[in-house]
Amino acid sequence: MACPSDPDQPRRRRVERGIYLQPNGNYAVCCRHAGRLRFRTVGRSLSEARRHRVALVAAVHAGTEPVSPRLRFDTVVGWWLERFDAKVASGERRPRTLEAHRYYLDQHLLPAFGERRIGSISADDIAEFLLSLRQRRCSPRTTANSLATLRMIVGYARRHDWIAADPVAKLEADERPRVPHRRHRVLGRDEIERLLAASPAAYRPMIATGLYTGLRISEVLGLVWDDVDLTAGVVHVRAQLSRAHRGEPARRVAPKTVASIRDVPLVPQLAELLVSQRARARTRSSDDWVFPTSNGTPHGQRNLCRRGLQRAADNAGLDSGDTPRLRFHDLRHTFASHLIVDLQLDVAQVSRILGHASTTITLDVYTHLFDDARHARELRERMAESTFARLLVG
Repeated sequence: MACPSDPDQPRRRRVERGIYLQPNGNYAVCCRHAGRLRFRTVGRSLSEARRHRVALVAAVHAGTEPVSPRLRFDTVVGWWLERFDAKVASGERRPRTLEAHRYYLDQHLLPAFGERRIGSISADDIAEFLLSLRQRRCSPRTTANSLATLRMIVGYARRHDWIAADPVAKLEADERPRVPHRRHRVLGRDEIERLLAASPAAYRPMIATGLYTGLRISEVLGLVWDDVDLTAGVVHVRAQLSRAHRGEPARRVAPKTVASIRDVPLVPQLAELLVSQRARARTRSSDDWVFPTSNGTPHGQRNLCRRGLQRAADNAGLDSGDTPRLRFHDLRHTFASHLIVDLQLDVAQVSRILGHASTTITLDVYTHLFDDARHARELRERMAESTFARLLVG
């Protein structure tokens, strides 16, 4: 059956059965359902409109209620959050990640798009939104994270055919936020000595463990004694410590990725430090925390960073001048530098020890270190073969 013209939209032009071209250049498809015409705006592609028209008719014949063309952004957000909540409850995603998405939704995205029909949000609308964030002096990181959350919402809607196309994908390169690259800080030998010497006694074992294993801060804090084989000299990374969330205490949860489950070599010097750490423990159970507080609970990330690492860096004079403030993750970068430059391990070995999901990530993060190490090695070989070097042999 042909769909009659909508009297409220006299300028809508019929292209073919059930498909209309609107004055703004977008196509709309329609079908009769429960005695009413259902219209849905689907974008500027006629082929896409035909596909959506077929899907709409199939939904009606199957007795499925077609999605309202007035489906609002905040409604989709609610459904998406319910789905994300379920993933957090199952341990598939982290509560901290959900908190971050809620923040960008509440502070930026819902005020801008909440009452809008999700199908009406265009690439131009998103570009204007990003520009408004920059004009409000939001940081590039905040702008980029807001866009990342929006991209997930839009992707969710696209997957369920609630929108015809992804408007985020249509953004031009110069419309997307550019986050300044923070060069990884790698400590030199003198800085390492000063940092360890200046570390508060209660935090020195944790700082040393991060520095000499390359474990992430959540992995260090999540260690129990069953993970540490002092005899074999191995740390088994099997879990990480979650952050306390809405009254729920921190607990051991699955690592960041499957690749994060790994064995990391334990140097004898660090093993000796951990032997002393265990000797001070009140109990000797295998599931006790390696680094507990005085009341037996695990340390929090903020506590370790502020009272431990930052205080040590200040006392050692490592955060003076224009030097970027030392982060716990910089200990991981320092360890990676040792593997690449000093031990000359290949990318696969480094990736496995660091627990990266792929070697591509390792190369993306540490390309400059691999290049520097290769250049230094080639330079040494060429110099050794030169006439200049042979003069030393005499």
